[in-house]
Amino acid sequence: MVIKAILFDLDETLLDRRSTAAEFLQMQYRELVAGQFGDALSQDQYAARYFKLEEEGLVKKSDLYPALVASFGLPAELSGPLLNHFRLRYPEMARPMNGAREALQTLRKVGLPCAIISNGEGGVQRKKIEVAGLADLIEFALISGEVGIRKPDRQIFEMAAERLGLLPSECVFVGDNPTADVLGALNAGMSAVYFGEIETWPLELPEPDYACNSLGDVVALIATLE
Repeated sequence: MVIKAILFDLDETLLDRRSTAAEFLQMQYRELVAGQFGDALSQDQYAARYFKLEEEGLVKKSDLYPALVASFGLPAELSGPLLNHFRLRYPEMARPMNGAREALQTLRKVGLPCAIISNGEGGVQRKKIEVAGLADLIEFALISGEVGIRKPDRQIFEMAAERLGLLPSECVFVGDNPTADVLGALNAGMSAVYFGEIETWPLELPEPDYACNSLGDVVALIATLE
């Protein structure tokens, strides 16, 4: 196996999505929900339903917010302001995972270009990459909302490899979602690293070849694959 490039998922791989979203939802509830609807639902209820409906970030926010509002029986017209609030404020709160910048810097120093494949809206995802300080460390970001293809569709993985001038088999993809990231990359002919505890891997799926729970471990693993 000759590895020539490393591709990463963005949210909950290079970016700390879960804790950032929890912090954002507190603000969103306080600024847009509590004043009018605080008697009907609590901040904890609001956040818990959001996380349940978003399916680990796989559901488009343009679909999520109407579903979230409807699930609480709130006025449908509230979904628009909530979505706009997300698009405006959430990206400004993005923060990298521990070791994200260091991992990208190390990989680039040893001659392995890095890129991102992410589901989401282009404006939101690109702003998050910039705010988190990762933009100068990647070759490009391929974002589903801009190319019209979402992970786990193999085409978005193949598109990334082609943009790098490589075969899929010359790339490793690192991501936290078993289906969208790991199986998607494997179906495209890439090697794949599950970014998470192997104990959390779904039992109904074949175990991944590689699993790491820190970006430092990812760098160490990749050194053994070259």
